[in-house]
Amino acid sequence: MYRIQDFDVKSELLQKHWELINVAYGSLVKKLKENENDTEDEFGFGITLFDQCYDIIFSQWREIYPKFVLHPIRDEVLALFLEAQTTDLKLKKPSKNTTKVYSVYYYVLQYFAIGIQPYHDYDEFPDLSLDRSDKSDDLNLLLYNIFETIWYELKLDDKTEEDIFDDKSEFYDLEVDFLSDFLSKCWNETKAKTNTNVIGILDEATACGITYSLDENKPLKDSDEILKNLI
Repeated sequence: MYRIQDFDVKSELLQKHWELINVAYGSLVKKLKENENDTEDEFGFGITLFDQCYDIIFSQWREIYPKFVLHPIRDEVLALFLEAQTTDLKLKKPSKNTTKVYSVYYYVLQYFAIGIQPYHDYDEFPDLSLDRSDKSDDLNLLLYNIFETIWYELKLDDKTEEDIFDDKSEFYDLEVDFLSDFLSKCWNETKAKTNTNVIGILDEATACGITYSLDENKPLKDSDEILKNLI
């Protein structure tokens, strides 16, 4: 735990979230002091200052993300899943299979969104979604802004000649891993309460990610063949 009075923290955003980010901020300041005279070895080998700072931020991101982004929406997600699992589907065509299969989709690139739709061909189903596209209460985006603010306030863009989020791939993959596990646990917690015969299939909204089984909490192989036998 680092005390804010030990640093010249200018950003109001960082001051507001100091309890959350003090370890990241303090660790980066400490690393900068250690590297004042040696940011990179003579021939460019070894670990650069950017690498060291990136590792600190990525490690803190891993620790902060579940409690800052996911925990606050837990009740909303449980409510969505409860309504989905207990809503009586009105199908366009009768089905012999009594298992209800749902597509749960997510989007976390420009904004944060989760939605649910039946895989079945249906007539009526409520609009079930959690959408942060207006960005005013998007905690996912806020976390990016907080860490980006740290980067610029400490002038790490000048010191490393790089921006921390030029390549977001590792952060994105971590987000998806956390989100998939979180949604699976919420889905199965709800399923245990409703005791319904349902299956949840998780996909990225633009179909660029893997298909994931919420019921088994793992990537789903041969999903097309499995769904064909269920619908």
